[in-house]
Order: sequence, then C-alpha cells, then structure tokens
Amino acid sequence: MVAWPAMETAPEPSVGAPGAGALVFTGLVGAALLAAAFAGDGSDVGGTLSVGGAAVVLLAGALVAVALGRLAPPRVGRSGGALLATMVLLVAWTGATVAWSIVPDRSWDAFDKSVVFAVFLGLGVFVAGVGGRFATRLGASMVALFTGVVLTWALLAKAIPALDPGGDRVARLREPVGYWNALALLCDIALGAALWLGAARGQRTLVRVSGGLLAYVATLALLLTLSRAGLVGGVVVVALWLVLSHERVEGGLLLAASAIPAGLVAAWAFTRPALVEDGATRSDRVADGAVFGVLALLGAGLVVALVLVGIRRGLSERARRTAGRGLIAGAALGVVAAAVVLVVAVGNAVSAGSSCSEVVNDPSRLRSVDVSNRLCWWGEAWDVFAGNAPEGAGAGTFEIARKRYRVDARSVVQPHSVPLQHLADGGVVAFGLFLALVAAAAAACVCALRRLEGAERAAAVALVAAPAAYGLHALVDYSWDFLAVTAPTMVALGVLVGAGRAAGERRRRLLLGSSAVLVALALLVSFASPRLAERSARASTRALDERDFDRARDRALWARFFNPLAVDPVFALARIAERQNRRAAAERKYVQAVELQPENPETWYALGLYEFQALRKMCAAYRFLNEAYTLDPAGNQWVPGGPLDVARDAVNAGACEPSR
Repeated sequence: MVAWPAMETAPEPSVGAPGAGALVFTGLVGAALLAAAFAGDGSDVGGTLSVGGAAVVLLAGALVAVALGRLAPPRVGRSGGALLATMVLLVAWTGATVAWSIVPDRSWDAFDKSVVFAVFLGLGVFVAGVGGRFATRLGASMVALFTGVVLTWALLAKAIPALDPGGDRVARLREPVGYWNALALLCDIALGAALWLGAARGQRTLVRVSGGLLAYVATLALLLTLSRAGLVGGVVVVALWLVLSHERVEGGLLLAASAIPAGLVAAWAFTRPALVEDGATRSDRVADGAVFGVLALLGAGLVVALVLVGIRRGLSERARRTAGRGLIAGAALGVVAAAVVLVVAVGNAVSAGSSCSEVVNDPSRLRSVDVSNRLCWWGEAWDVFAGNAPEGAGAGTFEIARKRYRVDARSVVQPHSVPLQHLADGGVVAFGLFLALVAAAAAACVCALRRLEGAERAAAVALVAAPAAYGLHALVDYSWDFLAVTAPTMVALGVLVGAGRAAGERRRRLLLGSSAVLVALALLVSFASPRLAERSARASTRALDERDFDRARDRALWARFFNPLAVDPVFALARIAERQNRRAAAERKYVQAVELQPENPETWYALGLYEFQALRKMCAAYRFLNEAYTLDPAGNQWVPGGPLDVARDAVNAGACEPSR
C-alpha cells in the first residue's frame, strides 16, 4: 500500500489559465506529433511530406501571426539561441552534402527530414511562447498525452493481433512506430511525464491516477519491447527525475505502485511464446493476446486502486522517512541483482567470442550484453568516414557506402549510433555540429531548470527526460531517422528554451511574414518533389507492363524532372528503350545512371548485367560487373557460375583482345 501527501485541497494558486488560442495551438502540435508516430513511416521518408508538410504550415502560420502583430514573438535567450543556431547549421550542412554525396537523392531525403526536425524545434518554442506562465506544464501535458496514446495503442496491438499484421513475423512490441527500440525510447520519455503527473505537488486526484496509469503503460510496453537500451534509459530517466525533483519519495512510491503490476503482467507474457517469440501462428497470438489484454486491464485497475488508497491515506513525516528507507533498500537490492546479472552476461558474451551476429529476439536477450553486431556496424561507419574523409559520403548514404566494407549481405540502414552516423555521412563538420547540438541542448536544459520555479520547474524536469533519454539511445541506435521520437524530443527542447521568458513586443514585421511564406513554399516543394518522382516512376513501370510505351516514357521523364538526382527514372527510361529493342539508347541510359552515381554498386551492376545479357559484350560486362563487385564484394548477387564468373572466363579466353 502506498501513500501520497493529501495536497489536492490546496493546489498551487493559478495565475490565469492558458487561453483558448494557446490550447488550440498546443493541440495542433500534439496532433502533429501523433501523426509523426502513426504516419511517420518509421525510419523511412514516407512521412516527410505529410507530417513534415503539416508541421511547416503550422510553423509558418505562427510566424505570419507574429508578422501581423497578432502574436508576440517568443524569446529563447542565449542558450536557446545557441541551440537554434546549431540546429540550423547542422541542417544546412546536411543539405550541402548533396553536392558530393555518393547517392545524392538519399542525401536530399535526409536534408528534408532534418528540416522537419528543426521545424518541430521551432514549434516547441512557440508552444512556450503561447503558454506563458504555464509553458512547461502545457508542454509536459502534451508529451504525456502523446506518449500515452502511442503506448496504449502498442499494447492494444499485442492484445488484438489484427492491429499488428506483422506481429506474426516479429513479436517484439513495435507498433505504431515500426521499431522496438524507438518505441522503448518513447516509453522512457513517458516515464518522466508520468512521474510528474503522479507525484508533483499540486496535482489533482485524477491527474495523479493518470500519472500512475501512464507509468504502468510505459513500464509494461518497455518490457515487451525487449530493448536493453530502453531499460537502461528508463533507469536513467527515473534516476534523473529523483535527483532533480523535490518529491522523491512520492515518485518512488508511484513507480513501485505502477511498475510491480506491470512487471507481473510482463512476467506472464514472457512465458507465452506466441507473445514474445517470432514466427508464432495467428491463432496462438489471438488466444494469448486476449488473456494478455485481460491481465493488462486487471493490472491497470490495481494501479488505480493503489494510487487512490495512497492519496486518501496521506504521508506523515515519519511514514515518509520509513518509505524513503524502504525505497533505498529496494533500490540497493535491485542494483546488486543487476550487477550479478551483468557479471554473468559479460562472462557469457566474452566466452561466446566476437561476431557480427544478431542477438536473439526473445526475453533471453535481456540477460545479454552482447553488442557485437553494433561493433561491426560502428567499425563500418569508421571505414566509410576514412574512405571519404573529411567530408563524409553524404547524408543518408550509409546503407550504400558500407557495402564496400560489410562482411555479409545483410542490409543495414544506419550504423546504430547517431554520432557515428553523422561522422560517416557528413564527415568532421557534421560530427562536430552534432556534438555542439548536444552541448547546446544540455545547456538549454540546465538553464531552464535554474530559471524556472515551482510547478513550472517540476514540469520542466519531465521535459528534460526526453532529451536525456534520446541522448542515451542515440549512442547505440539510429533515433535520428525516426520522426516518431526525434519530433517530440525537439518539441520538448523548444519548450524548455522558451519557457519562463517574457514575450517580445507585438508589432508588424511584414518581411518576416513574406519570408516565412516563401520559405514554407520552398520546403513543401522540396518535400513533394522526391515523392512525386517516386509516384511517376511507379506509373511508368505500370505503363510499361501494359506496353504503353509513350505513357511509360512520359511518366519516366516526369520522374526525372521531379528528382534529377535519382537513378530510378533513368533505369525506367533504359528499360523502355530495352523493351523497344533500342539497344544503343538503353545502353546510353545505363551509362548515364553510372555517371550520375559512380560509387553506387547498383548502377554498375545494372550496366554490366545489360552488357552481359542483352549485348553479349563480355569484355565490357566484366569491367562493369567487376567494378560493382569492388564496391560490394559481399553482395548476395555474386553466385558461383554467375554473370561475373562467366564474363571473367570469357576475358581470360581473349574476349578483350582486338579482333583481326
């Protein structure tokens, strides 16, 4: 049984609640965050136009309101200015890498996504501006609601398999974000918000119960992601909150009341292969999912009961001291148990030797500290940087650049370390700017905690949990690729840099308004062009299948117009010429693709395969296929007796000798 001080009868005096405009704007930002989670397309770029476009329009609208004198401009101070400036510089450098990128269309996509991150940072600043004296409370409430909706949906997808069709193949909790470690990061962020809701002074009963439920949902979802980094991040968030908060005992009791029922439900789930092991049958998932749903609801009811009983009982000073000692003893036992598990896990990892193999996706992974696969990817990131120093291979190109150095044919999008990702992609400058961004974010968080007092400071502690957890995850994962986790982190940072500052003067700034509209239009065009190119390329392929050559060529040319940096439209034109038996024209298009991306093994392979299959030019085929092999020696396209071997044998037999 737990207890909290009975403080609902005397909450902190209110000095003017946020107006309707502030609530509407914050609600729109929250809706954009939900769109980032549910329609952000995971680590891919499909959400850039829809989610990013909406965020750009929202920020542009706020800037126009400032320009017309309808809204006071927010202020960010020196620490906030440093954060914003560093973010803009990092975005600009990401865009600059297009000029030398080995896959420039991917760098364009990476630039667009980084712009969206900067836009969400700006939206957070405006949330602080419209929130006034309630800025951090407004921001923390938005983060709590956002994470609560996302994590509740994730658990529903475990209870109702129809909500997660891919769960038959992968059991780890990942929807709606699409990746378990990204969802675990949202769990860590939710823990900070939950502790604020449930334990901070002045919170009403309903709010405290909501905090307990959010902590329960976050803990249960975190355990079912089977994310080791997520568990460490959760511990760090809780420790950070306890260090920075004044309600340590209340927070510890709330966490115990929420985490113990969550742990019991998760422990049962770990015994059910259909819930935690890959490849389960749909019937087993449905049956066990229904039981899981019932147990999860019972656990939630138990949390509500414990919180309500604790609120009614109150907490005397003597009981507070006793509870504090109990929490310290429990934490000490937990540390000892964790240390024992860590020693055993390290011993097992050392005895297993080093390899690039993946850790199994079942609950046993939680007892392992094996990171050999990440060590391989980190080494590949360094190899990519060393091979393209000092400027890097281009933003978003790791998947292609690593092929020269990889040891197997597995496809890996990023090196699973954001600092190394920036180093490989953008070289020394991008790496330095990212470190500067981290330093500026840390300074902004510290300044906010020093600047704010009372209820605003308590909410600020909850917001600080977002960048703290994000920074930890960024060391061992590719969080920078996910709108679902980077967007809320940027919003939290924006709120922190703008909270507790007097707004600027309201006056007309017509240049600001016109500039905001023009930049927004330019960004929307930048977001839309690659997507229009992809749509046109797909339309060209469909028309070619129907033997409508004129329409196929027209769609391919439009794709080329919308994205002149991509090779897919060039490949489409080559296939059209090939189907029309215009061999010379097809060959020129394949050559054009190589000239567009000469360090991409796929362009060399396509050209070599065409020379081998269609033109039967063994000398040229060997040259081009061998170049593709040099850029991707571990690719699974290289099979014994394949085109490369046949072309090599032909060259050895004299295929490259001039005919007499």
